Amino acid sequence: MQRIRDFVIRAVNFPLKALGLSVVPRQNLLLTHQHDYGAEGFEKYKNVQVFHNKRKIKEVWADNETLGVIAAYMKEHVPMIRSGICHGTRRGFEQAEFSRLLGCPVIGTEISDSAAQFENTVQWDFHEQKEEWLKSFSFVYSNSIDQAFDPKRALSAWAAQLEDSGLLFLDHTMLHAPAAASEMDPFGAHPMVMPYLLFKWGKGEYRLIDILEIDHKQKHHVWIFVIRRERTR
Repeated sequence: MQRIRDFVIRAVNFPLKALGLSVVPRQNLLLTHQHDYGAEGFEKYKNVQVFHNKRKIKEVWADNETLGVIAAYMKEHVPMIRSGICHGTRRGFEQAEFSRLLGCPVIGTEISDSAAQFENTVQWDFHEQKEEWLKSFSFVYSNSIDQAFDPKRALSAWAAQLEDSGLLFLDHTMLHAPAAASEMDPFGAHPMVMPYLLFKWGKGEYRLIDILEIDHKQKHHVWIFVIRRERTR
């Protein structure tokens, strides 16, 4: 029924656009959305991620201003910054910039085999946990929660990688909202609903402790959700 409804919306929307009118797509009205890969499931997801990673290999989403704000916050709130990990880094910009700003080793993960091309990047599915990463990093950063096949599982893995005093930073914008979700970026959540999801998913594992906002004058508005691991884990 959902596919039929979506088809009708697209079909009706086409002639209306010619008249200067439109129907608001159902996905634009949602607070969250998770793309369905059908019977092929995770295997289809992985192939799509690798394909688009290589197609967009020269593109960088993270920016100096946002990472600079996060680094300054860390210097104020993390007692000793020893190391960090960034998830879904494509070209490795994030780990290089954080390492420069914080003066500590930082690694990144990428599901594609293109990871081998970039310094300090490990080919890894960020949903999975690596034993040696548990409670090992002063900070975790990602702007790629929209690329998660299972965002709840990914966040659980990331939070578990934090030292007791460490912080997890989620870089989120309206381009991470349901309207932008697709086969390439399967998870979408409106920024205003993210605190609810973090509370619901994080019970007993992690908790939201702060929200930073950065108003880029010529770019997107950024929300940074700051998360701490529950020390009982």
